[in-house]
Amino acid sequence: MPDRVVCNASPLIFLGKINRLELLDNFKLYVPSQVEAEIARGLKLRKEDAQQIIHYLDSRKIEAVKTPLLKNLPHFLGSGERAVISLAVRNKIGIVLIDEAKARTVARFRGLKTKGTLGILWDSFKSGMIDRETTELLS
Repeated sequence: MPDRVVCNASPLIFLGKINRLELLDNFKLYVPSQVEAEIARGLKLRKEDAQQIIHYLDSRKIEAVKTPLLKNLPHFLGSGERAVISLAVRNKIGIVLIDEAKARTVARFRGLKTKGTLGILWDSFKSGMIDRETTELLS
């Protein structure tokens, strides 16, 4: 059974930019509606990676989850970051995919494991999904 993870916009955006969203296939992904709204803003700006992300989420039948925010999260976090942490805590999903250092610190403080885009690339290399040369090119 794949790991359940809540995903922030940055790993989706970075993996979309390098055309490697399939590296998320081994996860059971949850995406808060606040993160979907962030991606939708990219669509309005005609960002190619935003179109790829929406297509990827649709192809995996991943629907955005309406997420009430926890009240005691720091305001220096963006709404997407707060939503990712809130969804994970409320639904007892132990892992969040998030790149921002401050958000990762807050997530860990809340008892969550964190993984960023580089961690996804590293795990993909270790599992044989991508080879060493590709990993070096993408890093």
